[in-house]
Amino acid sequence: MGALYASGPMTRSHATEAAGLARSAAGKAVEDLERLGMLRTHTPLAPGTPGRPSPKLVLCDSGAVVISVVLGREGIELAVVDLGRRILQRRSETFDTAALAPEDTLKRMADAITRLAREISVPCVGIGISVPGLYSQQTGVAQALLPIGWRDVPMGAILARLLPLDTPQVIAHDATLGALAELHTGVGRGAQRLLFLTGQRIGVGSALIVADEHAGRSDHSLQAGHLIVNPAGPRCTCGAKGCLELFVDGRALARALGLPDAHPTADLHRSLLNPSSAAKKRLDGVMDHLEVGLISLVNTLAPDRVILSGLLSDLAALYPERLSETLNLSVIAQISPVTLARSTMKNHRLLGASELAFEPLLRDPEGLLGAMQLSKTSDKVNANVGCT
Repeated sequence: MGALYASGPMTRSHATEAAGLARSAAGKAVEDLERLGMLRTHTPLAPGTPGRPSPKLVLCDSGAVVISVVLGREGIELAVVDLGRRILQRRSETFDTAALAPEDTLKRMADAITRLAREISVPCVGIGISVPGLYSQQTGVAQALLPIGWRDVPMGAILARLLPLDTPQVIAHDATLGALAELHTGVGRGAQRLLFLTGQRIGVGSALIVADEHAGRSDHSLQAGHLIVNPAGPRCTCGAKGCLELFVDGRALARALGLPDAHPTADLHRSLLNPSSAAKKRLDGVMDHLEVGLISLVNTLAPDRVILSGLLSDLAALYPERLSETLNLSVIAQISPVTLARSTMKNHRLLGASELAFEPLLRDPEGLLGAMQLSKTSDKVNANVGCT
């Protein structure tokens, strides 16, 4: 099913090959998915073509949905996303997450998720949550969400307690989710080693995704924003001096554009579209530091594609030739081509969170839905026992 989600309609034989299943297993999977209402077979009309056309397997976009959540400095965003990657509903709450205790922020998030879940009439098979920093899947601890000032917060356990839902939850680094969305449906399609950098109001998100046809996909959360590009530079919140993000994130861009540090991200995007000549000269200095960071990252990580997103995408639009020349200074790029691309994807964190939230369903649809149904039945039994 994952192959269909990534590639669209295909024949049963192609899906069997892409999924690495035996014919009998593939046949069983197709039967299960059709019975669950998440897959249908479609025979295209081919006038004038001899023989019967091969039927195609097509996912039913409305068969299931997930809830995607983005936690950031400026609040939370939520969306209901279907199998066709369409955002069906959307909510947002604006508040300063760094000013609240982590549990208070997570309580607001859990309440918003619960309200949205009540409005969904089709199976909600997962909740994907994007966080601005390092989160451990093994321990459920938000280890370092520096933009909002969180360190070692047991986020998984808190949400498990606050969310009265049996829906599986997955929490991941925001840039990794953005990279995942680009790999599946954006300018990252076809990349084997994808380096993703996104400029945020505070900080630079980064991730590396390796798509190995034999070993499967591997996701690596990076902290490229804390690559030291000027050891004599100012002190960063991480404790080091001269980190890349201090020179190229939204705060640095606001200073170059002559705007207050706390300027809204949307206004920064607009200002970067047509900067004044004086601002352009100051932006040249921002580019100097971005170039140092890019060369170091490419030489170290050896990507075949680099995607600049968020505020960095807007900055790149002002310096397309300069950035291409910068990549050519990398030893890696001189040996093997490295493609630079600007992201034009909207809502990449929401869509990336949905990609990850759908993965348990794509791996084992009957098992996941069966477990969810069993959990609901158990809850009803326990509730009845409590009433006697």
